[in-house]
Amino acid sequence: MDKNSFYDATRLIYLSLAYSSGNKRIGTQNSTEMTELIQRFQSESAFREMVDAGLRGMELRLLAVADNGLRLSARSADSFFATTLTDYGKLMARTDLKAAEVLPVHCAIASAFFPAESDLDAPVEDLGAIAVADVIDILRRFARAEVRTEASRSDDADDPVHPQVKTVARRLLELPEENPDQRRAGAGSSWVDLIGRILEHMVETGYLLAFEETPGTVEYRPTPAYQSALREGIVYSFHAFRDLVSEEQRRQDAAQSVEDESDVSTQ
Repeated sequence: MDKNSFYDATRLIYLSLAYSSGNKRIGTQNSTEMTELIQRFQSESAFREMVDAGLRGMELRLLAVADNGLRLSARSADSFFATTLTDYGKLMARTDLKAAEVLPVHCAIASAFFPAESDLDAPVEDLGAIAVADVIDILRRFARAEVRTEASRSDDADDPVHPQVKTVARRLLELPEENPDQRRAGAGSSWVDLIGRILEHMVETGYLLAFEETPGTVEYRPTPAYQSALREGIVYSFHAFRDLVSEEQRRQDAAQSVEDESDVSTQ
């Protein structure tokens, strides 16, 4: 391969890194070049092999090929290109979202992908996909569990729920699941709004991949970078949230079982 092909291969990797990190400015400025490079990547085996070799040398993983570029992620959490929790925190700091609103949504998303501890070590391709509805279902369970715990709590009893978890639960309960008028500017936050914005940020930073296999239904899959960051940066809040949600689900399942048995006995 000539020097021009080597330049084009590295150029494709560079533009794809910008695309995968959500840098829309670079993508827009170089859209014509990217289209040509993607076409060449798909049609010339020798050029594709050169790009693949470059990705391996840079410890990058090719996750998908799209019209706007190659969807890339780091091969491990130690890679130079790996997204870290600090990187994500810097991006979120540029928004108007409050920590008490962000935390339960993040915990719900993580619980949807990793309902069991062993899932943090499972191959990401085996974890499946989630949609906004899955996150809402988990937030509902979390809210019900906190309401039930608050109602049964006495002033003298030891409080099993961490204060941080109580704070985010109360803030969550203050928000509607959907905005009454989402088209009106300043309509305020809702569960759907928060989930959508946070998922968008996670896609931009390379933690999640978005797919729309069914028109109108966007699904999200985790990347190795997200799994590694969550596994190595795990915090008390996530464990407490997941335990509370899991216990609420077990309680609901047990109550449903009793109700089913009662229906059978009266027939």
